[in-house]
Amino acid sequence: MNENHASIRGKPVETVGVIIVHGIGEQKRFQFLEGETRKIIDAIIAKYDAQRRRRDVTPILTSGASDAFLGDQSSWASAKTAPLRTLVELDDKFVDIGFHEVWWADINEKLTLCKQVRFWLWGLSLPGVAQHKDRFLPGALQRTRQPDHAGVLPCHNRWRMIFVSILFAFSAFSIALINTILKRLDFSAMPLSDTLVNYLSGVKLYSQDKRAGGSPMDGPDEPPRAAIRRRMIRVMVEVASQGYDRWYILAHSLGTVVAWNGLMETSEALPNYLDQACWKALEQNPIRGRSDHDIDIDAMMPNRPAWLDARDIVNRDALFRNFRGVLTYGSPLERFCALWPAMVPINSHEDPFPAGAEWVNVYDPTDPVGTWIYDYDPIPPQHPRRGHTTLKPHNFPCRASPLLLYSHLCYLRGPRQAVPNSDKYLINQVAEWLITGKSLAGSIEDAARTADAFWLPSSAERHKTERLVFGRVIWRAAQDVVVAVLLTLVTVLSLNWVVYPAVKGILAGIGLSSWASAISQYLSDALSSYGFLKEIAILWVAAMIVVAVASCIQNLLSTRDHKELRDSYARRSRPPV
Repeated sequence: MNENHASIRGKPVETVGVIIVHGIGEQKRFQFLEGETRKIIDAIIAKYDAQRRRRDVTPILTSGASDAFLGDQSSWASAKTAPLRTLVELDDKFVDIGFHEVWWADINEKLTLCKQVRFWLWGLSLPGVAQHKDRFLPGALQRTRQPDHAGVLPCHNRWRMIFVSILFAFSAFSIALINTILKRLDFSAMPLSDTLVNYLSGVKLYSQDKRAGGSPMDGPDEPPRAAIRRRMIRVMVEVASQGYDRWYILAHSLGTVVAWNGLMETSEALPNYLDQACWKALEQNPIRGRSDHDIDIDAMMPNRPAWLDARDIVNRDALFRNFRGVLTYGSPLERFCALWPAMVPINSHEDPFPAGAEWVNVYDPTDPVGTWIYDYDPIPPQHPRRGHTTLKPHNFPCRASPLLLYSHLCYLRGPRQAVPNSDKYLINQVAEWLITGKSLAGSIEDAARTADAFWLPSSAERHKTERLVFGRVIWRAAQDVVVAVLLTLVTVLSLNWVVYPAVKGILAGIGLSSWASAISQYLSDALSSYGFLKEIAILWVAAMIVVAVASCIQNLLSTRDHKELRDSYARRSRPPV
């Protein structure tokens, strides 16, 4: 770090690196970083402002050198150095926190009409998405294992996916229609609908083997998830090589899957994600290592760059030497374990992390995305190494928000006013974690569990915790029912008042007035004979048929794509004849 100082005004400086990984992927560069760091810095400022020591907190923005003339704001710098730092003065030292971002929203498919059609078809066919359980890369077979209960998808979860797809179909004639009108009036779209659409769009991108228009040019024949992992691993290497005294990862939503892949990637594959300049810069760094045996470099994902030889590796012990922990919030890792376990493998070398490193997972039972993580427990090594540990998730349920889906966005919210135990909100504890380096899991365990507290009652055992938070699960189910009823009603009304008249007008406008009259008469007779409730029943039956057909087609297509990818790497791993 070029900005690091050995001391400031005679006090030593402790440097802390933070990697922030976004989930839903439509935001612009630095947008998520600014939103999350603003909450953390506000929490730090509030703490020191209460002690009348506001001047002890100094945010430092690294701005770009090519700001646009009369631009709206100074550009944030995109470089290896932290685009945002915060200098905090304590009694005995300074803490210099550098915030880095893993941004991958641009890897998503470009917003076009075809993308919208493909996305809506994918949402309708979600129950039929083929599972991805088989590992076919030689390195993955030898050096990784799958999570517990990999590929196990209970029937009630499959039915829940069907339920979600039906509601997704209804949203095309309700929420999507409302959003279209709002945008035509120059208003913002409904925020919760954007959350759902962006999340599903990100999951679609990460799970598919092909991207429309081809994958990014640094891996044009690879699945798009390889390009996303490349962003994660490059930032990890940059942070680890900059000499931070300790560094952390904060990952939200689908970003937790990206972070997990980075933490678990094998030593042999890690160099493949780095560019030539980065690899050369590591020449005298212990992060760059050599294997004691040749590696099968013909079938790797991503592909082996030309500047690497058959024994180049990244030393994970050196990479994670100063790593101190990862916070996952709103994580769908368990969803991936059930559907695509081969995409979230566990490295067989599970203990490169220094003693004291921790994994804290936070979820709200009203969040349909985040869950308790229980299939990623490490296997204790036969020969434990002194000073090393494995990452075992410490799970904590919370009250992010009582509203369905909105809770997915509110994990780092702060108290709106001074309330008892406000210092035990997650955002305040994260700020304390970064400043002091004390255990985040220990701080959460010591927090109050009252009826109005941020943290819900919990136990070390998942089943006991599920009983303790059962009331909040029932509240989420009740909201599911309310949402289903409202979407059904709005869909029926929009069909009768908007869609049917629009179809009639279009047919009449192109000279098919007789067809328009026939359709209008048919709908009028149908509505008068069926009645409103029967119309709702017909709508649900029609939606289930559409979802079933789309799911069958999706299963065939996704199975074909995965077979093509597997066969491609199988050909590469065969010795030449």
